[in-house]
Amino acid sequence: MIRVLIVDDDKLARKGLISILPWAEHDMTVVGEAANGAKALEFMERHEVDLMFVDLSMPVMSGMELLQVARQKFPGLRSVVLSFHEEFENVQTAYRMGVLDYISKVRLESEDDEQILKRIQRQMTGEAQLPAASPRAAEPDALPAPVPEPAGGSLEDGQWAALEQEWRALYWLYNDAAFQRLCKGTAEAKVSFRRLEGLFVRVLSHMESVVALDAELRSDVHDVRSAIEWLRDYRQRVYARVAASADVANTTVSILKAVLFIREQASNPVHAEDVADHVHMSRSYFSQCFKKLTGATFNEFLRQERISAAERLLCETNRSIAWVAQAVGYNDSKYFSQLFYEQTRLLPSEFRAQFHKGEE
Repeated sequence: MIRVLIVDDDKLARKGLISILPWAEHDMTVVGEAANGAKALEFMERHEVDLMFVDLSMPVMSGMELLQVARQKFPGLRSVVLSFHEEFENVQTAYRMGVLDYISKVRLESEDDEQILKRIQRQMTGEAQLPAASPRAAEPDALPAPVPEPAGGSLEDGQWAALEQEWRALYWLYNDAAFQRLCKGTAEAKVSFRRLEGLFVRVLSHMESVVALDAELRSDVHDVRSAIEWLRDYRQRVYARVAASADVANTTVSILKAVLFIREQASNPVHAEDVADHVHMSRSYFSQCFKKLTGATFNEFLRQERISAAERLLCETNRSIAWVAQAVGYNDSKYFSQLFYEQTRLLPSEFRAQFHKGEE
């Protein structure tokens, strides 16, 4: 049985949390409650506690201070943050300190209580844990396989876990195709906004090593679709900030700069050596970092970018296939058609016909 301590200066909030959530169904029992961090520490000196639900804003000792002290005194203790939406920055800091999850007080009553505790229980017991992948830690051999589309209703837990893992791997930051597929899969997943918001908080906390940029969800972001649109805008702001940055010491920024350069030069002959030189990296180190962060080799990525550009031209113009091939960097239209088919499973002419049929 997982022993839980509730720490919140609002007595009604503590009582409400204790009564609302189905603790016993998830092998949990509330063994105590405390009105501030100091009282929580006193309680834990005398009683065994496995999991602490802690409000971030409290008098005497704040939730952040409590997390810092408890981390040292009780290394086996796990924590869940209770917060208001506007405390986003503190939530990100709490995640860096190793908290399992956060619960927004604003949306608690509208959330699926079953899913909240189920998610936390799995993390406590070590089931279906996902690697906290950061740009510097991910070392994939290839882009993750697409997540199966739901047959109706919400995704099963295993499918949602795969979708979450893809978001946290951060390939979508570099790869447009991966980003579009993830956005589509997430919009169709029909998960609660609370669940998606929690995911984005964790993802964006990893982004801090990339670029210093305000990552707080706006107040008008209130559902899955608006959250995805916000992330599209955030991704563009990251690219704009990186393009203006002169930082050549940050590997992640350098690879993002490389991606922008590849997109600009994709219609011209471009080689890994050219791009490595553009971002002031050696050829071998560039290739190693590029594969680690984007999930694709340089040549694979360049081909994906060229085919994606070709798809846009096929949809937006009526120019010949040979013209489109030339426009994206291929002088041989037959070779271009072969590559296009390998990536899309359609010939360029079939892709264009399918697009125009969908417009009718």
